[in-house]
Amino acid sequence: MRVPLRRDASSSSQEDTTTTLSPDPPTASPDRAPSRVLLETQRADCVRQRELALAETATSVPDPVAQRRAAGLLRTIEEIDAALARIAAGTYGACVYCGGAIPAERLEFRPFAAGCVSCQQER
Repeated sequence: MRVPLRRDASSSSQEDTTTTLSPDPPTASPDRAPSRVLLETQRADCVRQRELALAETATSVPDPVAQRRAAGLLRTIEEIDAALARIAAGTYGACVYCGGAIPAERLEFRPFAAGCVSCQQER
């Protein structure tokens, strides 16, 4: 990040008045690149499946099963987008309801999970 520095009025040098600050030191957070790749792959698959389901609903007699499938896939895409946003924000793996850690096994099974099992059961 570049931040302007205040220039001293008595200084006559014409040197650069900005400096580059390094971000805060990284905390001991696990690498989220594999999760991001998995989520992006799942998202692309959901989008493709949803397009197929929507194509089925475009007939003269809309298929209610295809309509429900398309709606469910849209919800999944939104959940994946939210998980990708949490990765970008650095909060991926933390329950959005209680703030506790979501077990790695849950994230492996459902990488876009927003909450821990106990919080999800309450909802």
